[in-house]
Amino acid sequence: MFDIDTITTENGAEITVCQDHQLELCNKCCMDFTEMNQEAISDTNKVKAISNANKRYTTPKGELRDPIEPGEIRVGTEVQMPDRSGRNPPRPLDGIIIGIIEETDDKSEYCGEICYLIQELVDNEMMTYPVDWVHDEWLVKLDGMFIPASQFLASAAK
Repeated sequence: MFDIDTITTENGAEITVCQDHQLELCNKCCMDFTEMNQEAISDTNKVKAISNANKRYTTPKGELRDPIEPGEIRVGTEVQMPDRSGRNPPRPLDGIIIGIIEETDDKSEYCGEICYLIQELVDNEMMTYPVDWVHDEWLVKLDGMFIPASQFLASAAK
């Protein structure tokens, strides 16, 4: 049996490799970590994108500004994707918008689209979801209650 190891790539992602050969796809050890490592690299890239966005949107005093344009949901807003699966009880996905990025993961169905970067409240996982879809399908927390994002944006425009 072969052992595994983790190494840190140049961009800071921790990836899994075979210990003997330090390869993520090793034919000698019959190990393939490429798909798993792509997720780690993608997550690291998302974190870096937010970090870089925050650097771009700092004031001279170093305070963060909201990088979101008018007509979009602000960073820090709590959102919820309703569960339309028919489960009883329903299990909606709750999260907080932590940024807006262009999805660059070529395995993502949203690759090339402008997306909200959402941190899930339950397990702190990060996910991207297209801006227009969030506006059409998700709920936004306002005064302790969730309302449709489209209604939230209409009230914010007034």
